[in-house]
Amino acid sequence: MENTLDRNKLKQLLQAEETLFHKTHPKSFELYQRARKSLHGGVPMLWMVRWAGSFPVFVREAKGARFTDVDGNAYIDFCLGDTGAMTGHSPDATVQAVSEQIQKGITLMLPYEDVIWVGEELQRRFKLPYWQFALTATDANRFALRMARLITGRQKILVFNYCYHGSVDETLITLDEEGTPIPRPNNMGSAN
Repeated sequence: MENTLDRNKLKQLLQAEETLFHKTHPKSFELYQRARKSLHGGVPMLWMVRWAGSFPVFVREAKGARFTDVDGNAYIDFCLGDTGAMTGHSPDATVQAVSEQIQKGITLMLPYEDVIWVGEELQRRFKLPYWQFALTATDANRFALRMARLITGRQKILVFNYCYHGSVDETLITLDEEGTPIPRPNNMGSAN
C-alpha cells in the first residue's frame, strides 16, 4: 500500500480553512490591513506575522488563561505571553500592584526602595548574592551572554538552529549546507 498525499485535496482543504478564517476574523483582517500602513509587516514585532492563518489575530482582552479576539472569538492561551503571563493574564493582585505603582510614577530610570526588598527576597529564595533586572527576555539574554563571556573568556556561543533567543544579533543565524553558521535569510542587520 502506497502512502502518498493528495496535494490537490490538501490545497482544497487549506483554501477552505483560509476562507473560514477570513469569514470568522473580519475585524482582525481589517486591523491587519490598517496596521500594514504604519507597522513593518503589519505587526508590532515581526514574529507575530508568522501566524498559521494568512494574517494575525488581533486580541481584544485576556484574563487568566483565555483571550478574546476583536471578532469575539474565544481562545485558550497555551503560550501565556511566552511565559510573560505564566500566572495568567491580568491577575487581580498584579493589576492592583501595577495600578498603585503607576500612580506613584513609572520609568524614572532611578531605583525605588522596593527594588531592595526584591533583591533581598531573590537572595533568600535562590541563595545567589547579586541580581540584575531585565525588562525583556532579549535583555536577559544579552546580560547572560556578556557575563558568560567575561567569566569564561570565550567569545563563541551555542544557539539552537532557528530557535528564538530574543533579538540578540548573534543568535539570528542558521546553518548552511556545510554546517557553517550564516545569517538567517531576510534578517535585518548583522549576525556575524
